[in-house]
Amino acid sequence: MAEERLYSITEAAEKLGVSPATIATWIRLGIARASRQDELGRNRYTNADLVEMERRFQERQARKRAGESPAR
Repeated sequence: MAEERLYSITEAAEKLGVSPATIATWIRLGIARASRQDELGRNRYTNADLVEMERRFQERQARKRAGESPAR
């Protein structure tokens, strides 16, 4: 069985078309979460993590457009 590809914050940002600082902000806002850490304690992201980040961000944007509080 092949190992799952893990992405650094920089690689994840490239794949999502955002900056690493944006992902750091998403982490603070609870939009992004890493499912793994490497041996040095750095966050690593799977493809599923990237899909979930994008989904949560899109939901948050939709709520903002609808005039809802982002905390909901």
